[in-house]
Amino acid sequence: MSAYLAVEITSEEASRTVEQLLRRRLALSGARIRSLKFAPEGILVNGKKARTTTILHAGDRVEVLRDDPAARTEKLQPCETDGGLQFLIVYEDDCLLVVNKPAGLVMHPAGGHRADTLANRLRAYLDETAPAARVHFVGRLDKDTSGLVVCAKNAAAAEKLRKEKARGAFGKEYLALVSGVLPASSEESAVCLPLSPVRDPESRIVRMEPDPEGLPAQTFYTALQNFSGYSLLRLRLGSGRTHQIRAHMAAIGHPLLGDPLYGDPAVNERFSPLLSRHALQAASLSFVHPESGLPLSFTAPMPEDMAALLH
Repeated sequence: MSAYLAVEITSEEASRTVEQLLRRRLALSGARIRSLKFAPEGILVNGKKARTTTILHAGDRVEVLRDDPAARTEKLQPCETDGGLQFLIVYEDDCLLVVNKPAGLVMHPAGGHRADTLANRLRAYLDETAPAARVHFVGRLDKDTSGLVVCAKNAAAAEKLRKEKARGAFGKEYLALVSGVLPASSEESAVCLPLSPVRDPESRIVRMEPDPEGLPAQTFYTALQNFSGYSLLRLRLGSGRTHQIRAHMAAIGHPLLGDPLYGDPAVNERFSPLLSRHALQAASLSFVHPESGLPLSFTAPMPEDMAALLH
């Protein structure tokens, strides 16, 4: 059974065409609208198939398929959720999920992780609770970064959230423990260093390195508290490059504690009894709900391994 997103036309929207409504109110792309246009019952007005040129009237009910009819069928293999790393559901409705991902859990199937990822675990969960829903991540976290992840359950919601993210209206803050003492301050500092991927010829591991010819990257941070040789920071991104926080903090001499790729091995050894991964958490999220338009905000508790270093 197909799932539809339904809206009722207001008096202010009367006299608009269906296409104008889809672009303005639902923020759908031209490609998505074309896909709906040619799909059987992709767009309905008052229960009947409609053209994108149809003129709307106040009180009309417009329904569009939530998932892209031209998209390939999802081929995520559900995995057993008994044992292993688990995610915690922070929020759920018919449209989206917000989950707290533990460190050590890969987001997507790739390489040696084909069925033991967050995507596979969500697919298994949705098979039990909402079989028609899809897994559409809005943003991603590295394997060993813990914290909040948004998963839209349909293509329309995912598209709207990604547009919100692209225009900078999707709030996300991180907490990190870094090597070295940064005096606590209410002032925000910025790291603006372009980054480029550099592959080690022997290990084949890729690091992001500062490069004047690289991709623009901006990281903003505030020092919240300092301890014996390390500091707690709150960070936000002005761009979304791979390993951005890890690479930027290392570049200014304050690598994340426990980071095997960008960190100081001697410092990592000191903290290894308590910390077996880089100390980074996606701690808070704020965005506008893609269907209701209501503001949402979420905060995750600090994970035990990082919290243990605050005492």
